[in-house]
Amino acid sequence: MSAKLRQYFYILPLLYLFVAVFVARGKVQYVYMAVTVLVVLTAFAQFRTKQKPLLFLAQWMSTLSAIGLSAAVILSIEKIELLAEPGRVASCSLSPIVACSPIISSPQASAFGFANSFFGIFGFTAVLTAAITIAAGATKLSKMWWRTLLAGMAAGAVFSSWLIYQGLFDIGKLCLYCLLVWLVSFGLLWLTASYCVDNKHINLGTKLNKLLSYKYELVMTTYVIIFTLIFFHWSDYWVSLF
Repeated sequence: MSAKLRQYFYILPLLYLFVAVFVARGKVQYVYMAVTVLVVLTAFAQFRTKQKPLLFLAQWMSTLSAIGLSAAVILSIEKIELLAEPGRVASCSLSPIVACSPIISSPQASAFGFANSFFGIFGFTAVLTAAITIAAGATKLSKMWWRTLLAGMAAGAVFSSWLIYQGLFDIGKLCLYCLLVWLVSFGLLWLTASYCVDNKHINLGTKLNKLLSYKYELVMTTYVIIFTLIFFHWSDYWVSLF
């Protein structure tokens, strides 16, 4: 079964995109369920296999970029619907804290004069295209190609860091689709940076190169930091749910 899954793997992110945007969009819980299934299937496809590091990276690039792209598309649709109907409650607004509408309507959500999610659509589409290009056999890509890709991911992670601060400490709300974008942005950054260091596409010095080689630790550390910030910032609210 895992062999068949690997053979047709790149259908999964496209199927996920269709389900998330056209079927599950009305319920953020369903989107998260689809995300979970996609991530589990990706991990299963790689379980106990000796794939080349480049193909391993391409699979995670396609999975994470598809998740980010779905979130960006849904946020764009929600933005348009809120503009058409200002009193509308976004599908991802579930409570006084977990509320997308105030974030989508905030000035920070249009930092450059238009919806930030449009940047996400462009960026995640580029990464998904890059992943499929690699899967199609483009294995001898130049250092400049990798550096450009990595620079775009780094810019996305920095922008996500700013949005995390704005959402938690300025706007004071949590957007679950934004959370998906934050998580996949850092996941893409650390996995791609590690590959680039290992294959000498970049050289940031001995210490940084060694640090970036711990890709899983960096991904998990970043996720722990994000969820810790979310928990402790609204700890009273989360505790009240139990």
